[in-house]
Amino acid sequence: MNSFEIYGLAIGANLAYSSASLIYSLYAKRFSSIWINQIKVLTAFVAFSMAMLIGQRFVSLSHPSLGFLLLSGFSGLCLGDIFIFRAFRTLGASRSLIIYSFQPLLLSIYGYIFLKQILRPQDLLAFLSMVTCVFIFMLERNKNTGSWDIKSFLWAFLGICLDAIGIILTRTAYDAQPELETFQVNTVRCLGAIAGFILLSPRGYFHVFKDLKNLKYREQSLVITSSFIGCFLSLTMYLAALKHAHVGMLTSIAITGPVWVSLLECIYERKAPSRFLLGAFSFFIFGFYLMVS
Repeated sequence: MNSFEIYGLAIGANLAYSSASLIYSLYAKRFSSIWINQIKVLTAFVAFSMAMLIGQRFVSLSHPSLGFLLLSGFSGLCLGDIFIFRAFRTLGASRSLIIYSFQPLLLSIYGYIFLKQILRPQDLLAFLSMVTCVFIFMLERNKNTGSWDIKSFLWAFLGICLDAIGIILTRTAYDAQPELETFQVNTVRCLGAIAGFILLSPRGYFHVFKDLKNLKYREQSLVITSSFIGCFLSLTMYLAALKHAHVGMLTSIAITGPVWVSLLECIYERKAPSRFLLGAFSFFIFGFYLMVS
């Protein structure tokens, strides 16, 4: 797989997830972050399982790889997304995804420590640019609500860290068994997430199915379709890229997600972006320029 194909897959994954995140934020507000996350993971599990069975391409998992993938699903798809969706409820999808862009920096640090990849001096300045983005959003929250709402930003950052751990564990499984197939990997990761939900709330899925049944058909279709696009489709493309990519190589395309979802939010809400959002984007773009230059 060449660099063009890897970048194409990664961009597609970012656009799919960021588009679905608007729906996630709406239903996280209406129900809860755990509620929409359970539907997202269960929909993806069914889709990945069917794709794996249709493709009939299986690899005998070693015990270490199985453990890495189950923990990856529990860390990223279960716990990480619960905290990210909590941030969606209060901060909105676009602002949360900009904060989410700290993740490539965390992966770069991981690559420097464990994979002996280069961490350049300008990465520190990029980090400071990202911190400035977050500070601008905190100013915006304080102006609009009279509160700094530090808790929501901590939820977002904790979700980012847990999701980064999930990515690292998945990459570790790929390194241990390069022959692993994407559909099988994601099926196992979803199993790890489902097990996590059951541990957190043994009767949680009963409430999810009941609430989903009470929704109108249009809303049911919207929730399930967004879960399919935002989890199955985006993970299929992203992990296919991750399997072949340099860990830090995917950094440059992460900018597409926040830009795209901000555009969609402005269209949905029928209003121009605030000066806070524009200012944060200026530092955000500058920070990414430093990381990819």
